[in-house]
Amino acid sequence: MHASLLNQRLLLYRWDAWYDLGLIDTPSWSSALKSMLLFRAITALLICLLATVASAQGEIPPAFQPEPRPVPASVHALADIRLELYFSSLKQGGVGLLRLDGGGVAGAQAEVRGEIIPFFRQDGDAWYALVAVDMNTSPGAYALNVPVRRGSGDVSFALELRVESAGFIAQTLDLPGDRAWLEDAEIENQEYAALDALASAISPVPLWDETGFELPHASELTSPFGAFRQLSNERRTRHTGWDQNLPSGSPVRALAAGLARFAGQLDIRGNYVLIDHGLGLYSGYAHFSELHVAAGQRIEAGEIIGFSGNSGRSSAPHLHWETLLRGHWVDGAALLDMWLPTPSASVDAAS
Repeated sequence: MHASLLNQRLLLYRWDAWYDLGLIDTPSWSSALKSMLLFRAITALLICLLATVASAQGEIPPAFQPEPRPVPASVHALADIRLELYFSSLKQGGVGLLRLDGGGVAGAQAEVRGEIIPFFRQDGDAWYALVAVDMNTSPGAYALNVPVRRGSGDVSFALELRVESAGFIAQTLDLPGDRAWLEDAEIENQEYAALDALASAISPVPLWDETGFELPHASELTSPFGAFRQLSNERRTRHTGWDQNLPSGSPVRALAAGLARFAGQLDIRGNYVLIDHGLGLYSGYAHFSELHVAAGQRIEAGEIIGFSGNSGRSSAPHLHWETLLRGHWVDGAALLDMWLPTPSASVDAAS
């Protein structure tokens, strides 16, 4: 109960007790006071109800970004250069953010597991890089080196990246008989090769905007990223994204702003859209019944890109969405939950 209502009711009860004890002998005054308090109680109740309705009407779905930059998990310093890590370890399929700060930085890159990851400059003299751990990476410790170029002398950070098991689950996928041909390993390999080619372009700057990233639909997440899937032909495959159970014809929105690199049909993913968000980060959306964008089109954050369906290797209407970072399959839900810098009007890339 609202505190003001409770206080007024207690006062009314206390006044009745005083009157019954003979401490107050003015019934008309008591009646008038009761009426006043009752009026105030009803008014307060109406205000509370109206405030609750207004609050409910004003609610918006929680957005993952943008938020204030969090406190880094660790900070490392060499000379006047500061390297911040926004993760202590990464799970299989995880993404980690690095931030460099300090005067005179001319460029930098991160090196891990044979991959070279360029930094991009933003927020004045700050530089950022995204480290990706593919879902197939074995748990363990890996060298993470960050050489930094600067006018007064180069420096290099030598760190360790710890990769932890994501605990991927196992599932069984039962397809209708007329789609059993989509279990063929060669068809899957060809589609992976096509996706690798489509996602090979790496923009040196972010293409997302200040809106950040959000889920493509407000429905519950179901089949998880990275699951091992047992097909009816006894072959195991991997689930490269997340599923959301949607009736056919539900609108699906872009995770973030970017550029549509593909909008068409694939064997396994059916009607499919692939969006480039810059820096080698892509989001893909599968099994559409209708597509509402075309390849080469600039996509706004939250724009409806199509309607859910049951095309491709699918057993029922739903949305499958997935994220790749420089060719690595990464956990999209974890990506949406992390802080990412908001692109500025002028962004520089470093190599």
